[in-house]
Amino acid sequence: MTTQTMTTQDQSVLDYGMLVILAAIWGGSFMFIKVAVDTVPPITITAGRLAIAAIFLYITARMAGQNLPKDKDTWFWAFVIAVIGNAVPFTLIGWGEKGIDSGLASILMAIVPICTLIMVHFTTDDEKLSLRRVIGIIVGFTGVVFLIGADALQNLGEGVLYQLAVATGAICYGISSIVNKKLSHKPDRRATAATIMIASCVFAIPASLMIDQPWMLNPTVQAIGSIVALGVLSTALAQIILLRIVKVRGAAFLSLNNYMVPLFGLLWGMLFLGEEPQSTAFIGLGLILSGIAVSRKR
Repeated sequence: MTTQTMTTQDQSVLDYGMLVILAAIWGGSFMFIKVAVDTVPPITITAGRLAIAAIFLYITARMAGQNLPKDKDTWFWAFVIAVIGNAVPFTLIGWGEKGIDSGLASILMAIVPICTLIMVHFTTDDEKLSLRRVIGIIVGFTGVVFLIGADALQNLGEGVLYQLAVATGAICYGISSIVNKKLSHKPDRRATAATIMIASCVFAIPASLMIDQPWMLNPTVQAIGSIVALGVLSTALAQIILLRIVKVRGAAFLSLNNYMVPLFGLLWGMLFLGEEPQSTAFIGLGLILSGIAVSRKR
């Protein structure tokens, strides 16, 4: 076995490890949103998590000797990602979870790989649609349904606006993962991520001040803690990992984490909320892993 082969295998293990870490982080976001939305409106949750993420990323970037970019091109794409990748989907999903349970929200979010696979086929030269990938996506989506439980689909069609909000947020994530390729080549990843969050705050904070008047709110300690966790983990750290994955493996690979997000959502529910998985959850896990394996030749 050559040194080059070992290097390639190590890189592959690292890439999949980063994908799992991202899924674990985002899997917990549904729980944090569900806690926060009881006493804090979705727009203010979005503004809070983005502001915390921007401050956190800027401080860590400066500690690493990285400066915010000055070129217009970087800031332009940062604002595009800010809208379609942060401000809009964060708000839509937060609002959608006010009317549907987290299980159905997880299933709706699992359409991200399907949307991304179709979009990258027409927008990139290196991630074309293939029968193998289509089969892998279908198997993975079926696994999500088994994991969450088919009972979650019984409410499909009720509260259509809430469901459309979450589904639209999922589509925004798919588009954003492709647009992120425009900035994924930047060497200063923390500064780039900070730029995206600062641009996101430009939209989210004024909206929160005008619509929700957050100084009039009375959030619980749990809600505040959840927003902090969303800012540091689900937003700041996730953005850094996201940029790396898109740079190395592409948007279609990144989108596969949306099959694992419900798995971790279920795991965190078991550990912290005392939830018990259905018997079909293990079938779902097998299908999810099989779908990823088929789609990535692993």
